[in-house]
Amino acid sequence: MPRGPVLRQAEPGDYLTRAEALELLQIKLQTLYAYVSRGLIRSVPHGVNGKRLYARQDVERVRARAAARDGHAAVAAAAMHWGEPIIQSTITEITLRGPCYRGAAATDLAGEGLAFEQVAERLWLTDGGPAQPWHACPRTVRFADALAHSGRIDPARDLVRFLADVALSFGHKQRRAPAAPELLFGEARRLIATMSHCLRHLRPRTEARSALRPPDIAAALLCGMDVAPAPEAIAVINAALILCTDHELAQSTFVARIAASAGADLGECIGAAILTQTGMTAARSYERAEDFLRACRSPAQARRLLDAECAANRNPPGFNHPLYPGGDPRAACLIEMVKRLPRSSRAIEPLLQTLDVAAGFGCRPSLEAALIALAVALGLPPRSPCGLFVVGRTAGWVAHVMEQRLSGALLRPRALYAAPSQPPLH
Repeated sequence: MPRGPVLRQAEPGDYLTRAEALELLQIKLQTLYAYVSRGLIRSVPHGVNGKRLYARQDVERVRARAAARDGHAAVAAAAMHWGEPIIQSTITEITLRGPCYRGAAATDLAGEGLAFEQVAERLWLTDGGPAQPWHACPRTVRFADALAHSGRIDPARDLVRFLADVALSFGHKQRRAPAAPELLFGEARRLIATMSHCLRHLRPRTEARSALRPPDIAAALLCGMDVAPAPEAIAVINAALILCTDHELAQSTFVARIAASAGADLGECIGAAILTQTGMTAARSYERAEDFLRACRSPAQARRLLDAECAANRNPPGFNHPLYPGGDPRAACLIEMVKRLPRSSRAIEPLLQTLDVAAGFGCRPSLEAALIALAVALGLPPRSPCGLFVVGRTAGWVAHVMEQRLSGALLRPRALYAAPSQPPLH
């Protein structure tokens, strides 16, 4: 029997009883039910007699919005946790259709067959002149090759730290805080091309085969990971990168803006943003989702694993993005494109069956699941979904770095001091 949607993560304190939710929100029972029916607060079954528990994260978000409407001074603290906007930006808006870049839905841009580079330039508000080259930086590539072969970092095991080191090394070799936007965007093109080139280290081999000056980023990624750059493969890689490009003020994006406001150069801003992805709610979620989905080899096995997740009150990795109670539009767009790929291999079939089984549990795929489906369909190496995400998101980070620099503001949030509950020690 289909189950209701489950929570993104189940930890102690993640759920509230009905009485606790009503007390926290100071509302009537009918209003709580209205929030649940509108998808603003998720709930899960609890025990017998139809009792349910309510997601603390959703309840606190609703409370923060209510406080903002009432003009409470302390709302800035709640805004830091899925709450009200705290930074003005013209880059991306989160809508029911997913993110919109400068007013255009990312799903529309992905479906129009545009190249990732075109969307990045649009997000950066470049002047639309002659197409600029996106070539890797040979010096940083040599550093990345030496790092990958040194044994200090295995890209296949710790891709995030590897790419962060690449970005930081790039920053140390470039002009510090260029004054003109065209200089920063030139560096951005080289950095993204360099990281794309470096993903070839996900394949265990001794000789690199990808060129430093490929025709485009999608071709660089495919060639570097030993996949033929067929037109349909290039099209779906471009779409994936476009859908990854930005998602408003995610944790890593906020970090990039903080670094930019403090005067860090581009490589340092991007390196800081990438390192933020080492947390369990960011790039590590790609690893957990990939391990989970690749372990589902049949519908029966998928049901067993999903049953285990639900029995433990955990959200299956790769499902149920908290900003999209009705399903992640980016994932739906990309999965449809993956389904239209030529199916010369049957490797993708178990994963697609798993998505069908998950739908019966009320689980909707997020962008992580869609990128994993793409990687399996094209035969990309393990951990490549996270690599695609970082390469695509770097274009968004660059846009936020430039916007923050142009604002001239220093990001320095204030803390709301809370007096200690215990008397000080003498």
